[in-house]
Amino acid sequence: MARPQEFNQQQVIAKAIECFWLKGYSETSLADLLAAMKLSRSSFYNNFGDKRQLFELCLHTYAEQTKQLLSMTLLNDNAAPIEAIRQFFNIVLIAPAQELSAKGCLLVNTIAESAKVDLELNQLAGQLMQPVKEGFIHQLRKELDEQASIQYGEWLFTQLLGWRLQCQLGLEKSILEQQIHWTLKQLSKKEELC
Repeated sequence: MARPQEFNQQQVIAKAIECFWLKGYSETSLADLLAAMKLSRSSFYNNFGDKRQLFELCLHTYAEQTKQLLSMTLLNDNAAPIEAIRQFFNIVLIAPAQELSAKGCLLVNTIAESAKVDLELNQLAGQLMQPVKEGFIHQLRKELDEQASIQYGEWLFTQLLGWRLQCQLGLEKSILEQQIHWTLKQLSKKEELC
C-alpha cells in the first residue's frame, strides 16, 4: 500500500517553479529540484513522474496564475481599453522589484530557451502565452475593428515579449515606463488606428 502524501503539493510546485524560473529547464538538475522541493527521489518520482512532467505541470500552474491576473486587467469588461492594458503592464513589468523583473517570465524564458532545441516545450509555452495576446485583442475590440484589434494586439504582445527580455538585461524602470507610455499614447490616437 502506498504511503500517503506528506507534503503540501502547491507549496512544493511553487518551489519547483522558482527553481526552473531561476535556472531554466535544461540547467535545473534533479538534485536542484529535490533540494528545493525537500523531497526524496522516490517521493518525487511517485508524485511527479520525471523532470519533464514536473516542468510541464509548473508551466500550466504558472499559466493559471497568469489567467487570474488577466481576469483583473485584460479580460475586465468594465475597464477602459488603454487603462486595462496600462494596468496589466504596470503589474507585470513596473510594480515588481528589480530582482523579480530580472527573472523575466517563466513562459517567455521557456520560449527563448526551447526555441530550435525542444519544439514540444516551445509550442506548449507559446500556447500558454496565447491568453495574454487574446486579452490585448479583447480590450482593443472595444474601440477598433476586428482586423485592427488583431494587428495591434499582436504588436502589444511582441512589445511585452521584448520588454520581458530587456528587463532580464537590466532595462531601467524609468526607461521602461517611458516606452510603455509612448506605446499606449500611440494606441490612444484612435483616428490613426481606424
